[in-house]
Amino acid sequence: MNQPLAEALEAGYTLPTEWYIRDEYFQREQHRVFRRTWQYVGLLEQVAKTGDFFTVQFGTTSLIIVRETETTLHAFANVCRHRGSQLIDGDSGTCTTLQCRYHAWTYRLDGSLLKAPGMADEPDFHPDQFALAAVAVDTWGPFIFVNLDAHATPLQSLLGELPTLVKQTGLALGDIRRRIRRTLEIQANWKVVVDNYLECYHCPVAHPAFCDLIDINDYHVTEYDSFSTQTGALKKSAKRGKGKHGYDASQGVTDGFYAYLWPNFTLNIYPGPGNVSLNLFVPLDTHRTLAIYDYCFADAVSDRDVADFVRFIDQVQDEDTVLCEAVQRGMRSGFFEQGKLMLSRERALRHFQHLVYQSVSDE
Repeated sequence: MNQPLAEALEAGYTLPTEWYIRDEYFQREQHRVFRRTWQYVGLLEQVAKTGDFFTVQFGTTSLIIVRETETTLHAFANVCRHRGSQLIDGDSGTCTTLQCRYHAWTYRLDGSLLKAPGMADEPDFHPDQFALAAVAVDTWGPFIFVNLDAHATPLQSLLGELPTLVKQTGLALGDIRRRIRRTLEIQANWKVVVDNYLECYHCPVAHPAFCDLIDINDYHVTEYDSFSTQTGALKKSAKRGKGKHGYDASQGVTDGFYAYLWPNFTLNIYPGPGNVSLNLFVPLDTHRTLAIYDYCFADAVSDRDVADFVRFIDQVQDEDTVLCEAVQRGMRSGFFEQGKLMLSRERALRHFQHLVYQSVSDE
């Protein structure tokens, strides 16, 4: 193709294969996408009390999320200001201060330097110049997001109408809590994984249990500035109890609601009692993605129903993993340069690829 890429994308052609298999594009994305966008890191329940903290890794960057007071949450680079050592080694815990295990530099929960051995002997040492590097942190309902960009726009500007749309499903986000977290390494570029999420063109072929639950003939896709949604009606047959999908969807939310938020976060509400599953697709390198799955439920949902639901979702995600890895292998074959979308069914995928192009391209 000779036409400019922006025009090709608008016409329904995909990003060129080199965007999925060349390290140069991966490195651009790390700097132009993932260091400049809001990233989901966890839930408020993980830092419910003063001093609660957890750490999270993004590429080469480790962050600490810590509760200072009942109303104040912080995110810091997990790096001591003395000589650059990683400050906290564990995944989570509770503390009154943050202390480096190397030379015992000790920080308050607001990130300011409290003390350092020998600092009284250094006349030109000024503790207020050595606070931990702060990172933007914000919340949506029970969800915590961070942004490495010091000039980040507010999270709300990214979310737009999404919180309202979620509320309209009938699910009360304040009533849910995480019951299970699972992680999976997928042998595919992160964009392959997001591409796959954004269309249900493959559902009749690849997801029999999903199609037993959701009426894909009553399935709708809507694009917004920084997110897109897919909604599907619950099949009448699924209202009568368990089918191939294996869980009782006859009570609670009546339709499926699946939202993608730029660049790599998805929120999924399935028909049935209070549930939401959160997916984060973290790029590890050009050909590998870490998929993080947080399964959240209302307290009223029984452990048995949780197990049935998670079994169903795991099946769908396993089916998707096989497909994504097959795409990555095909892209590396040397015999595929660019694809053509079926825009009547893959519009949200085009929307996503436009966002990638706008963020990464030098054109």
